[in-house]
Amino acid sequence: MKRLFQKIKIAKYAKISKGIEFSHSKDRLIIKADVLNVFKKYEQKNEAAESGGILLGYVYKDRSEIVKVTAPGSFDSFAKNFFIRSKISAQVQINKAWGKSKGTLIYLGEWHTHREKNPTPSIVDKGMIKKSLKETKMEIDFLYLIIVGQNDTYWVGKQTKNKLLKLVRN
Repeated sequence: MKRLFQKIKIAKYAKISKGIEFSHSKDRLIIKADVLNVFKKYEQKNEAAESGGILLGYVYKDRSEIVKVTAPGSFDSFAKNFFIRSKISAQVQINKAWGKSKGTLIYLGEWHTHREKNPTPSIVDKGMIKKSLKETKMEIDFLYLIIVGQNDTYWVGKQTKNKLLKLVRN
């Protein structure tokens, strides 16, 4: 019996090590393993403050991929129930990633933590991602919002001009 449990655990780790996928209709988002490791590091437990940052990745015809995220910085504001990212320091990081990748690694949205097993976006979260999309000057017409909950749970949404679509984990 113990051997069977170990095999299941290894198989599950192998899947996570490649990343996880979320989708809605034709929309597919892959979150790479390195990103999941950052999310795990900042998972909000007990009395910890919220954490967050920006999502960086690639857009392809059939999917988007989040391959890098920023960690909370010294210019960000946060407490137990909110996280406000510094626009200036985030823009510096976006510009650096874009330049280093010769314009292929781009800003794809925002992430932050909630102290919930099944996280959901607040009205403030929904307003923030909608405003971010409206103010962003890019060739894409969407942004992602990822809320990291406790115990490897996530709420993932894709903000378009008209609505915030919830993506489901595959």
